[in-house]
Amino acid sequence: MGALRDEHHNGWLMPSGNYPAAVYDDEWVDQETVPAVPAPAKIVSLRPTGFEAARTVGEHIRASTPVVMDLTEMDEAEAKRMVDFASGLIFGTRGGIERIARRVFLLTPADVEVMVIDRPLDETGFYNQS
Repeated sequence: MGALRDEHHNGWLMPSGNYPAAVYDDEWVDQETVPAVPAPAKIVSLRPTGFEAARTVGEHIRASTPVVMDLTEMDEAEAKRMVDFASGLIFGTRGGIERIARRVFLLTPADVEVMVIDRPLDETGFYNQS
């Protein structure tokens, strides 16, 4: 590292690393003006194989935790039963349900808003599991 020019020490000063740091008197960042960073959101992802997982889905929604419900491992009749259960659960808790892929649904409690940016046209209908 090169020497620094200093008019008071015979023209040159070797860097020592012991220079005082700049101190500013005005506090331009006030704790009240800085928004608090929200805690990370929790989302549960479930891939049930049978209807017995319905209780787990319901408990998470009642605890205000969004659930990604992947029904691809269930047979068609059980999957339709689970969608019926989820629909009633969401209606009863004033939550939301979004189909995000074939046999995959996002269930959200009432205090969670889902913003859909780009939705492809779907002629099959919301509840079509085939």
